[in-house]
Amino acid sequence: MIDRVKAAVSHRFKLPCPPYGMPSYWDGVYTKLGPEDVYEWGSTSLQDVMHHRYDAKLYADEVQQFGYNQIEALKLPPMGVEGGDGGGRGMVETTFGETIGVPPEGNAERKSKVLLLGCGNSKFGEDMLTIPGGWSSEEGESSRQHTTIIQADVSQRVVSTMSHRCAKFLGEGSMEFVQDDATSLTAFEDGTIDAVVDKGMMDALFCASRPDILMQVMKSVNRALLPGGIYGFFSFSRPEFLLKQLLEPIDGEDDDPHDLLGFKRRRSRKDLNGNKTMWKDVQVRALENILFYRFQKADGKVDDLESNDSSDSRSARITRQKRQRMQRRKQ
Repeated sequence: MIDRVKAAVSHRFKLPCPPYGMPSYWDGVYTKLGPEDVYEWGSTSLQDVMHHRYDAKLYADEVQQFGYNQIEALKLPPMGVEGGDGGGRGMVETTFGETIGVPPEGNAERKSKVLLLGCGNSKFGEDMLTIPGGWSSEEGESSRQHTTIIQADVSQRVVSTMSHRCAKFLGEGSMEFVQDDATSLTAFEDGTIDAVVDKGMMDALFCASRPDILMQVMKSVNRALLPGGIYGFFSFSRPEFLLKQLLEPIDGEDDDPHDLLGFKRRRSRKDLNGNKTMWKDVQVRALENILFYRFQKADGKVDDLESNDSSDSRSARITRQKRQRMQRRKQ
């Protein structure tokens, strides 16, 4: 309902919303909270999704508009054929390990890295290392940790308090904390993360009507992921509104200054092809009480992902991103 109201009035005015896109806002929030304070956005915990069911067909049409076939990718019967539609026959049972592409048993060849973006003071990361059947070392294998949970947030305050709360995991080497801006992720090298998970950050930015920041996050996450890696986030925002801002390039040429949410931007074949260079698969999985947006990185080289930025070197891009962060913090 909120998304529909925003779409209806975006050409007239901007609805009031906290400045979620400003790092200083989050430092102010977490200054009032201590290590033992916990907030689970959407009341969604790891226990809720460790083993879960989702409707794979509910938003298949919305995903199809951007050139991705969710039904085909999941090997489900097509819509309108025997076993392919209605009666819950689009329901799929799965695990959170499958969802993010990092099974709890780990990788036999190397240690996996899962980045929790905009971690806040959620217990999601701690639960990953303590829940039965989770990502902790198996009994008798305490010397080998299969997965490192990296928690990152733009607020240095919450990073400090969470580091205190999770000192045990830090000492074991199973968890790390990083203060970083999701729009640049300068603390992470290209192609080094197996999966990125977000529970609330993208929804906050969407609520704040910041499509520019949403696209920057998508690009920085794509750069940090390994080829084939998964970026997934939980959201209450419907795909007919949100996908436009995640998959349509914002170049400013056809922007309407009154179209604050980008609802009037048109997709071109070039835009859709550009999406394919970044993401080889996009899915919107309808869980019982929330949606899970799942993006799988394409297998191409990282340097090929920004075809319109060939003259801009990586060092210049990072310098520009740092300057933008400094400007935002001064606001």
